[in-house]
Amino acid sequence: MGHQVIKQPDGRLAVFSSFTDTFVVMDATPDEVVEWFVEREAEAERRRVRAILDHVLADNSRAAYFQFARTWDEACRLNQEHGGDLAYGAASSAP
Repeated sequence: MGHQVIKQPDGRLAVFSSFTDTFVVMDATPDEVVEWFVEREAEAERRRVRAILDHVLADNSRAAYFQFARTWDEACRLNQEHGGDLAYGAASSAP
């Protein structure tokens, strides 16, 4: 189940974790509960993107994108063929 939002007797909100069987948020407003969940997902996404960057910067894009990894030249060619708005001079390997 993960996390369950529960209305407290005073009308405020709590978030209960089924992982720890404890409250992880109490006395919250609806906006505070939304922000708590959004921040959790944002941090998870930050970790995911950092892992991708680690692979790409180590010249190991296939570890992140498997057989779908593209080279710079392949991406430039596809961008041009599909009328992409962004261009980096001529499609070349030079950064």
